[in-house]
Amino acid sequence: MKVQCSKCGEEYHLRPDENPSDFQCKCGGELIKTNGPPYNPESPEDEGETDPEASNNTYDDLEKKPLEASNDDREKKKSKSIFDDWKKQYMIVIAVVFLVFIIIAVDSAFFFGDLVVTNVTAPSTALKGQEIIIPNTIKNNGILPTGDCNVTFQFTQEQNSKNIIFLGKLRISDLASGASVTQDTKFTVPQNITPGRYYIRVVVDSNKEIYEANENNNEIYSSTQVNII
Repeated sequence: MKVQCSKCGEEYHLRPDENPSDFQCKCGGELIKTNGPPYNPESPEDEGETDPEASNNTYDDLEKKPLEASNDDREKKKSKSIFDDWKKQYMIVIAVVFLVFIIIAVDSAFFFGDLVVTNVTAPSTALKGQEIIIPNTIKNNGILPTGDCNVTFQFTQEQNSKNIIFLGKLRISDLASGASVTQDTKFTVPQNITPGRYYIRVVVDSNKEIYEANENNNEIYSSTQVNII
């Protein structure tokens, strides 16, 4: 079978069982049948021996056309592409949510309240069994408000938690973010305390009732000592 390129005019010989629509010219053109006799590889005439201008190109010189996808195949590919895109977006959302969860879990304390004692003043002298007034300020340095909690006052001869003497405890109400409370707290000096010089130690949220951004800044010592006589 003789075929000719509709684009460049190149001629080819195909076998009778070959379909021109399955091939294309090297230039990319479509093949169309001509009126020439069927191709016979044993025939000199078809090999161009009787016609010097005849083409010796056979189906071996042609390029196979890529198979065109059917409508079903195209729909499947399209559906698969949409599914893949959706799956990627879903995985991205999951990854972002997981990352946010990790960040919150690791640094969640940042969002809570943070109670600190910013000031405590020790009077110069105090008498056993008599009232003592201790000015102090408590502040919430955190982002969220805090709930009610206890504040404990103690005497100690060193600025550490060893050999402490309980003085008293009070309850403070919740504090908003950045809010503070300044008060003159009154207690009675224990009658059985040994006379001498003592620091005043103040511990806010002493019963650990509030989850805070920083649990290591809840105590303070007075900068000077009170002389108990």
